[in-house]
Amino acid sequence: MHKFWRNGWQRWWGLLLVISLSLTACSGSDSDSPTSVAPTPTPTPTISNDPGTVVVGIPIRSIGSLKLIGLPMLVGGGSTELLLDTGSAGVRVLSADAGNATRTSTPSIVTFGDGTQFRGVLGNAVVTLGSLATEDAITVQLVDEVVCVDGTSNCSKEIFDGTGFFSGIVGTSLGNRTSNASLFSPIAHLPTPFDSGYVIRTGGFGSGEGTMDLGLTDNNTAGFAVRSIPQVGIFPDGTPSYDDEALQVAHTISNTSIQNSLGNTIFDTGSSDIFLSPQALGSAPFSTTFLPAGSSWRGVLDGGFVYEIQVTTPITPGIDRIFVDGTNDFQVLGMPLFFQFDTFFDIDRGRIGFRAR
Repeated sequence: MHKFWRNGWQRWWGLLLVISLSLTACSGSDSDSPTSVAPTPTPTPTISNDPGTVVVGIPIRSIGSLKLIGLPMLVGGGSTELLLDTGSAGVRVLSADAGNATRTSTPSIVTFGDGTQFRGVLGNAVVTLGSLATEDAITVQLVDEVVCVDGTSNCSKEIFDGTGFFSGIVGTSLGNRTSNASLFSPIAHLPTPFDSGYVIRTGGFGSGEGTMDLGLTDNNTAGFAVRSIPQVGIFPDGTPSYDDEALQVAHTISNTSIQNSLGNTIFDTGSSDIFLSPQALGSAPFSTTFLPAGSSWRGVLDGGFVYEIQVTTPITPGIDRIFVDGTNDFQVLGMPLFFQFDTFFDIDRGRIGFRAR
C-alpha cells in the first residue's frame, strides 16, 4: 500500500473497490450496496494436524459484482466480520460492533483510495481470531462514521454501514501503513508461534469459503515460490516492519509499449481487481479506464510467479477486469491474483510466497 497527500488528507491505498453493477471504480491519517445481510458471524477454527498453526475459515463474499474476503473475529468480545485487507494495517471496526473495547480521546481518520473515509478514535481491545486471542488489548480504530470525501459519490461506504457483511476492515499488511505505529496487523499480536505469519487460500473464484492459516510452518509453506522483502523498521513491540511494495513485477500489456516493464507491485486482498499505472511503467496515459476485451496482460515476478490474463467478453470483475490509472507510482494485484494463487505472508522473516492453485 502506498501513501500520498491530497487535499490535506494522507491517503493510503489498501482498499480499491469498484462496487457498482456498472463499471465505476483505498489508508490514512490517525491524529453497490451488499446484496444481502449476513448473519452474525462466529470465528470457526478447523482442526489442523500441524501443531504450529490454527486454520480459520474465511468467507468469500459476493457484493454487487465483486468478490471479497471476510474474516470473522471478536473485537472486545463483540462478534463481527471485517474485510480482510493485506494492503492496509490494523483493525478498524464500527464502534457499535466493538464489544467492550475502551475508547481514547485520540482522533483517528483514515481515507482509502476510492474516497471512503473512516472517522473515529483510537481504542484498545482484545482481538480473537479463531481460537486465538491477542495476548493483550491492542490498538484499534473505533469507527463512528463512514463518509465519502472530496465530493466522491461512488466510494465504498455503503458496504460498511452496519447492514451488510463487513463492519470494518482488518489490515494484515507486513508494513507500517498509518501515522500511528501502534496500529498494525493483529496477527502479529497473537501468541507465539501463531504470530509468525499467515497463509491465504481462497479456493478459487467459484469458492464460497477459503481458509487462513494463522502461523507458518515448514508444512504449510511447502511448495511455495518465495521472495524476501526488506525490513524498514520495527513496531513499538519489536515486531519487524517490511516494505511490502518492494517486489518488482515485469508487466506486459498487449499492443502497447509496456513490454516486460518493471514496476513496484503490491498484493492486496482489499483491491477488487488489478489496478495498473501505465505511466509508472514508462507509458503515456491510456485513453481507456480498463483494458478492453481482446487484450492481454502478463505479470512475471522472477522467482515468484508467471500470471497471464486474456480479457474476454463479458469482462468479469475478479477474473479479467484490469483497470489502468496513471495517478499511482506502483501496481496493485488484487483479488484475481488470490483466486489463482495461494499466498503466504511471513511476519518473522519478511517473505511473501506464491503457489499456483
